[in-house]
Amino acid sequence: MLGTFIMVNKKNSFNPFVLKDFPFFASLSFEQVQRIVDMAGGVSLKAKQVIFRQGEFADAMYLILEGGVKIEGEDSAGVVYMYGEMGRGQVFGELDLLRRAPSRVTVTATRDLDLLIIDRALLLAMMQSVEPEQVLNIFLILNEQTCAAAERGFKEVLFRRVLASQMEAEKQRALTQMVASVAHEINTPLGVINTAVNIMARELAKPEEVTTQRAADIAESLELMRRNVERADYLMQNFKKILVNQLQDERELFDISEAIEETVGLVFVSLKRSQVQVKFHNKLTVEQKKWMGYRGFLSQVVINLLTNVERYAYPKGIGGVVDVTIRLEDDKHYCLTVKDSGKGISKENQAHIFDPFFTTGKSAGGTGLGLAIVHNLVTNALNGEITLKSEVGKGTEFIVVFPKEILE
Repeated sequence: MLGTFIMVNKKNSFNPFVLKDFPFFASLSFEQVQRIVDMAGGVSLKAKQVIFRQGEFADAMYLILEGGVKIEGEDSAGVVYMYGEMGRGQVFGELDLLRRAPSRVTVTATRDLDLLIIDRALLLAMMQSVEPEQVLNIFLILNEQTCAAAERGFKEVLFRRVLASQMEAEKQRALTQMVASVAHEINTPLGVINTAVNIMARELAKPEEVTTQRAADIAESLELMRRNVERADYLMQNFKKILVNQLQDERELFDISEAIEETVGLVFVSLKRSQVQVKFHNKLTVEQKKWMGYRGFLSQVVINLLTNVERYAYPKGIGGVVDVTIRLEDDKHYCLTVKDSGKGISKENQAHIFDPFFTTGKSAGGTGLGLAIVHNLVTNALNGEITLKSEVGKGTEFIVVFPKEILE
């Protein structure tokens, strides 16, 4: 609770004229505000200190005199939602003050913070010391602030649920596109196999002596069949492995370089139609390849980053090269990079590139969720961070750093 983090007691040191800027005090006289200041408690906190946590009783209203706070909530599944930020001149805690129930949010200082605290006892004392009209104004303001806080919470929860639903739809769309690409790619080896079978059937149907040339033709047909069966099997096995892990998301120990290479191989099936070439660079030693993590999440990150390259770096099939590299960042972290030499991203757009629904390519089928999904997976599922370097006309590099072992 707040008392643990009190740095300086500000009681009796606040300027009443400053408080007149708050709507809550607008209808009160200077003398009335001065009496409230004399009775109220004031505190200063450092950035990142918690004022109160979700589930705690916060039987007070807090007025921000200087600094800022962020307001977060956690749902039953453990997902943390950001409800917003507040700064100088704003008020929080009024909803909990009226409800007299455990707080539904956690409030944390984002900058060094000065607060004036009005608890329930002080609020009741205020009501008894002011005129009836002023009491009505105070309740009107409390009601407006409470409704605004409830509306913010409702809109944030609604937005997050819609976002989660659309992100899941976007992931399924990516898988559907991969299914179509793999199905199209498998048609090639199946067609070759069918041709080879027809050649063999024609040759064996002839009631002639098997000459050296006929034997060579049959052997060549068999070799074509073998290579293309292996190609079709390779595509199916890799796709099945990626699809299963996309659906299960189980933590396991596996060869991280092999998993990335398999994903790149499948995505390349789609990319090559857009003239995009993918080069995979494995900078790990044999001892460094074993990763305790989530194959499905990792493959989704690679798929989305490469799809982003195809759609935005090299649009309209102009083609180009993309380098995918896995290496050690340090003793405890991997570094995965996806680098192209395409259009690049403007400084203005870089600030919003991971924002949900932000896209510069709606005409190309972009939803603005691909990189938002990547950011969510990297920061939450992989416990890592993602950054980018980009220059217009010279290309973009996404850098993903994440632990060598993902803890449960």
